[in-house]
Amino acid sequence: MTALPLRPARLGLAPLTLIALLLTTPAALAETREEREAVAKDYIELALQGFDMAAMIETMYQPVLQQVAAGGVVLTEDQVARVRQLYLDAFTDPLTTLMRDQAGIMADMMTLGEITALRDFYATPEGRSVMAKLPQLTAAQQPGIIALVEGNMADLMPQVLAIINGEAPPAGDEAPPVPMTQP
Repeated sequence: MTALPLRPARLGLAPLTLIALLLTTPAALAETREEREAVAKDYIELALQGFDMAAMIETMYQPVLQQVAAGGVVLTEDQVARVRQLYLDAFTDPLTTLMRDQAGIMADMMTLGEITALRDFYATPEGRSVMAKLPQLTAAQQPGIIALVEGNMADLMPQVLAIINGEAPPAGDEAPPVPMTQP
């Protein structure tokens, strides 16, 4: 069996079309930042529809309330409600704006395919469910992250200050191992 030569007519292409296709550079076929940003804006609007902003903001003030309670202060329901409202008033609009502003960042960091996949995922029932659960995920991780950071600050800060000040690490101190699991 012999191979047939590839001729434009066999491919169903006119000769000029084939030449134009072969001369087209990958850059001409590349996506634009504007295309990526437009899809990122679609993704963000979808994400915001299912996102519980109030729950996210609650993760911001809950550690404060926990510290107050650990200090022995008992807050009334009215005080907790007032703190909640204070945080909602202070952060709802700025956080929404910040989330919308990430379209440009996404367009600079991700491909059109990646952003499209995110948008398409969050348009599904599973994607909307995941988005609704993200504040709870953040809240569940926050105590462990805070404990990890606080547990290492006493050892790390002298070393950070030594580096900043151009000094040798404190005598006898070698970099302590950083725990790989949450306390």
